[in-house]
Amino acid sequence: MTILELKDAIIHKKLSNFYVFIGEEIGIMNIYLEQMSKVYELPITRAESVASIYSRCTTRSMFGDTTGFYVIRNDTDFIKQDKVFPNISARLRKNVIVLLFDKLDSRLKFSKEFKDCTIQFDALTKPVLKSYIKKSSNLSDAYADKLADIVNCSYDLAMLECDKINQFAEAENITDDQSMKELLKQGQIYQPENSDVFKFTHAVCSHNATESFKIAKILSENGVSAINSLGTLYNSLKAVMLIQVCPKGANVCDVTGLDNRQVYFNKQYIGKYTVFHLVSSVKVLYRIIDGVKNGKIDEQYAVNYALVNILH
Repeated sequence: MTILELKDAIIHKKLSNFYVFIGEEIGIMNIYLEQMSKVYELPITRAESVASIYSRCTTRSMFGDTTGFYVIRNDTDFIKQDKVFPNISARLRKNVIVLLFDKLDSRLKFSKEFKDCTIQFDALTKPVLKSYIKKSSNLSDAYADKLADIVNCSYDLAMLECDKINQFAEAENITDDQSMKELLKQGQIYQPENSDVFKFTHAVCSHNATESFKIAKILSENGVSAINSLGTLYNSLKAVMLIQVCPKGANVCDVTGLDNRQVYFNKQYIGKYTVFHLVSSVKVLYRIIDGVKNGKIDEQYAVNYALVNILH
């Protein structure tokens, strides 16, 4: 199913009650979820898993069918429950489930079974993001183009910066172009620098608590998203864990699935943490990143929360 087909179903109010969204454009997904919520006339409920709400959705009570619009992220357990796949739409009765996944293997039985109700949300192209920027601000083409480059075509970050530009323009009684120009001059609109994120990752992987919190503060003040910082850290700590448990004498790349660059970069951190500590840290990071994406964890506190758990 394409995004255009989903949009047409929303417009004509012909939505199904089971969908799978794939991709990392959370902001765009949320736009469609809100539109779907209006059509269903049901508020969005974030659930932990299909299992946690399945009985409620499929069992008829003496009071009649329940109705709920459930959005569930990265439910890896459900994709293994192939006995439940057939007639899932009918089983849900008047309930709605939308599953969100960052990525999904197309070879899985789940992917093949639900191909017709799966929508891929690819990263926005620059022209598309520019159109969103123009709708959310009064920036000229030149400045909208510049903002799209600054945020590296991230919808969520672009909308945050548009809000900042609009508020400053209103407060100072100037145009949005003048507002953005002034905010850029003041350093209030920040282009995330990978070097800063990698410095943060290096400090944490080296078990340097003082430096980790110091760089985390700088990243936060400069507007770097928690998902960007923690996502990079997650990948490194996971790589360190895989390398550290790899048997001596074995080909690390073959055993772990990491490439030479990943092995070379992360070998310097071997022994900084115990294997148990690495496993628990990777799990904590996964839960925090997922919590930020789901809105269950405030992004403002996510990085420090992760550091307290990892560097204890």
